[in-house]
Amino acid sequence: MIINQRRHFLKCYQIEIFYNVIKELVDFGISRYERDYKQSYDVTDFVLYQKYTYEDVCRLLNWEQNEVPLNIGGYKYDKKTKTFPVFINYDKSEDISDTTKYEDHFVPGFRDRLIAISKSGRSLQSEDVQNFLKAKERGIRVELFVRKNKDDKISKEFYYLGHMTASGNTKEFTMPNTQKTAVEIEWILDVPVREDIYEYIVNS
Repeated sequence: MIINQRRHFLKCYQIEIFYNVIKELVDFGISRYERDYKQSYDVTDFVLYQKYTYEDVCRLLNWEQNEVPLNIGGYKYDKKTKTFPVFINYDKSEDISDTTKYEDHFVPGFRDRLIAISKSGRSLQSEDVQNFLKAKERGIRVELFVRKNKDDKISKEFYYLGHMTASGNTKEFTMPNTQKTAVEIEWILDVPVREDIYEYIVNS
């Protein structure tokens, strides 16, 4: 069966029109790679300001398996690769539960300072929070992915904004209208967010 398919393909390949179509597709793929994905950021396989789905991120971080968004829940640490992607929906829907109304935001006037909230039910001693705060000494890479909101009808992808490091400024608090605690963490991005991307996420 496979041999017959190969023979059929080779016969089609000898037809000039078919050859030109295949060549055009390959050339397009190469040019798109050269334009959008060749210049990867630091030690990653990501390109700053390109957009990625959850599945893309799991694959490019070399995780053993893809995780569904529900299992990631804003962030997830992979022990084998020591990678810790953080996914932020910058605009929150009004109808979400109080335990998921995280007030993530860029510090006004700074494109490289972000305040992000841990998952609910966390304290300063929680393992995921400690991995954030001690990421550098533990050899953990924290990667930031942000999208305008999860209901974006055009794209379900996140902008990749690079590595970030916890500044050490934290605050444990009880989330409004709940009995759940969470931790506010200030982050410093390695690279200030490009101005047009920043304006789109924050203001538009």
